[in-house]
Amino acid sequence: MTDWKPGASVDTLHQRSSLLTKIRTFFKNRNVLEVETPSISQYPTIDLHLESFSVNTNESERLRYLITSPEYHMKRLISAGSGSIFQICKAFRCDETGRNHNPEFTILEWYRVGWDHWRLMSEIELLLDLLLNSGPADYLSYCDAFQQFLDINPLLISQEQFLSICGKHGLLPPACLESESVARDEWLNYLMGFLIEPNLGKEHPVFIYDYPATQANLARIHEDNPSLALRFEVYYRGIELGNGFYELTDAKAQEKRFKDENQIRIRSGKEGLPIDNLFLSALEKGMPECSGVAMGVDRIIMLALGKTSIEEVITFNWPKS
Repeated sequence: MTDWKPGASVDTLHQRSSLLTKIRTFFKNRNVLEVETPSISQYPTIDLHLESFSVNTNESERLRYLITSPEYHMKRLISAGSGSIFQICKAFRCDETGRNHNPEFTILEWYRVGWDHWRLMSEIELLLDLLLNSGPADYLSYCDAFQQFLDINPLLISQEQFLSICGKHGLLPPACLESESVARDEWLNYLMGFLIEPNLGKEHPVFIYDYPATQANLARIHEDNPSLALRFEVYYRGIELGNGFYELTDAKAQEKRFKDENQIRIRSGKEGLPIDNLFLSALEKGMPECSGVAMGVDRIIMLALGKTSIEEVITFNWPKS
């Protein structure tokens, strides 16, 4: 039996440690405060595509949840006057396993107070070059990415177009995506994952920006074009490395988004989830303008060390944990 052995070699763990030190030094040199926040929360993430692990405590308390990211707690710190902050910690997401996924993974998340998302993208570019020697990044809007790779306007895609593209590329989408009633974003996520993402960032990192407003998550809506959100993702060698926002600071707008997402979950056959009222209270108190990003540390280390799976850069993956 060899299942007890780690997936990463001892040499790899030394290299991993050096890369983590580089990250911390990067932020220390920029006077960004390192923080720690809870791994277990009273509230789950409300997102159709993310499922939180639940944690039983005792009979006097309701369920708690392992965090899918430290986002809500970090924004509460910002609302309390922390200034710009970063964190390297464990995050947890159900049902995510594979070459680039493990249900327990290491996340790097940071927030820059007073910055818009363009300035934050420039800093991400510097960090990736430090860690990956990846050079200057490219920038491509979400709509331009669909035009370039699939020759369609994603904001106007129809069921007929979706099925035609799938057929042209030999894809057999699940039956749930063949209905006319399915949300457009489900078609777009499928096409992005299978036909666009693998082609992104082959030579240099690429930032995809200006996502549809229906995929805003916790990002602001574009003032001049309400069909778009001030959200971005960064890719390198066909792998998504980070997801960032010019952060929404309006408590009422955020509460509405949580309620709307719960309704989407329910219509999809999932349960509605409790809303994080502590986070909303922090927004109500007043969170300063800021931009933030969450990045997958294991994926970055995998690329930096020329590995083919994150199993090779973490100690014990899900089957061995």
